[in-house]
Amino acid sequence: MNKQLDLEQVLRKSWYRLRLSVRSPSRVPTWDAIVLTAASPEQAALYQWQLKRAVRMGRISDSTVTLAVPDPDGHRIGSGAATLNAILALANYYNNSQVANGGNDGSYMPSESAETEVSASMIDFLKKQHILLLHAGGDSKRVPWANPMGKVFLPLPYLAADDPDGPVPLLFDHILAISSCARQAYKNEGGLFIMTGDVLPCFDASSMVLPEDTACIITVPITLDIASNHGVIVASKTGNSDESFSVNPVANLLQKPSVQELNNHHAILDDGRTLLDTGIIAVRGKAWEDLVTLSCLSQPLISQLLNTRKEARL
Repeated sequence: MNKQLDLEQVLRKSWYRLRLSVRSPSRVPTWDAIVLTAASPEQAALYQWQLKRAVRMGRISDSTVTLAVPDPDGHRIGSGAATLNAILALANYYNNSQVANGGNDGSYMPSESAETEVSASMIDFLKKQHILLLHAGGDSKRVPWANPMGKVFLPLPYLAADDPDGPVPLLFDHILAISSCARQAYKNEGGLFIMTGDVLPCFDASSMVLPEDTACIITVPITLDIASNHGVIVASKTGNSDESFSVNPVANLLQKPSVQELNNHHAILDDGRTLLDTGIIAVRGKAWEDLVTLSCLSQPLISQLLNTRKEARL
């Protein structure tokens, strides 16, 4: 019961911050852009409608740029390449709009033919932006009927009783609330915050501290039986830690490992648990600048993946 109350408290606190950031982004900073990846142009069009809805309902500030970016030609290219493609699409949007000069139409979905040379000044502009990226193009094997609309936009009536006359919250709305607290960790330095669109990670991101000039994966300890169905992070033994968190270099990434594999890769912690790959990645400083530059030069790589029908995953 106490755990449930803690989760409710974290989520309510996150919703409170989200509302403040939408109403007064000058006081409580919000994201400069929110980007969703999609599996196809048709799915991206649905996502675009949902993004407009979120702005109308006060879930997203009207100063925030919103994009729905499909995988090129509707072919899967993997979450890694989709990240590069999404950042490139955002750069192209800024290149072809007045956003860099302070304007915004509230939403944007790039056309498949949108391909513009990105200038050095645009790269310099983009590296100063605070971007929330949600990977939402994956298929649902457990809930296949949700694939056309996207799992991220499924109703999730948690805390719905707090506003009985309002619409039922979506998973997307709760993710926006949680991510709004993570914005503070970047302060005035640009960066990227990546989340997945099929999971609601209930944690208090308002106290999150990010290492400088690097990319990091947010993890949480889990039991070995749960780890067998998920990705696992193997952390290096070197690093820094205190009572609330630790920062360690990533030594390896395992996919749905057996207990034997966990043992072989020294992935089991002293308490018998292991570290879950949550899909939450934070990039800031020099690492963000390098990622922006790579993304703006990524068109040949993406074209090669399309030609070979391969994927590049995070």
